[in-house]
Amino acid sequence: MRISIRAWLILVAALLTRPALAGPQDAWTIDARASSLGFSVTQVGSIVSGRFPAWSGEIVLDPSAVAAARIDIRIDTRPVTANNSDVDSLLKGPNFLSVQKFPEARFVSTSVSARGGDRYEAQGKLTIRDVTRDAVLPFTLAIADDPGRPGTLRATARGRIVLKRLDYGVGQAEWAGTGQVANEVTVDLNVVASRPR
Repeated sequence: MRISIRAWLILVAALLTRPALAGPQDAWTIDARASSLGFSVTQVGSIVSGRFPAWSGEIVLDPSAVAAARIDIRIDTRPVTANNSDVDSLLKGPNFLSVQKFPEARFVSTSVSARGGDRYEAQGKLTIRDVTRDAVLPFTLAIADDPGRPGTLRATARGRIVLKRLDYGVGQAEWAGTGQVANEVTVDLNVVASRPR
């Protein structure tokens, strides 16, 4: 069967204008309003909680192709807050995060693995105060159709990692011990994101 040049042109135009289907290499768009990054630490027997209100990330993750996953989270340390002016000043100062000198913390995955069910684990490099160390972030992931946006998937990922602040130099001078502030800091990450189906 012979196909005319006109028919070929129509076919090519249809293929070029057809929307592409999402694949394993497509990044998720993070919903900043629905996502959060918080932390908690024990100070003299009481829990101090705070958050990093400004952060962004590139996340490529498809459960059917976990080996191709990439996670890159960048955290602006400058607006960190514990909703207490005295604590905030201490956090931002040179003895803790030193936000003017080190305005960004960053987690970059080196591998992501499925751990069964909705559980995953990201191994990577975490940098705080220009100190980079290996870190493991376990998280859960749920993906479903977005009821308000046809043709769109909505993902919710929740992870928790416990860090030792002194490993990153967070705690200088009189704060280099653990008598007042514990060494372990719990960081909770809640990511809500979307992408085309």
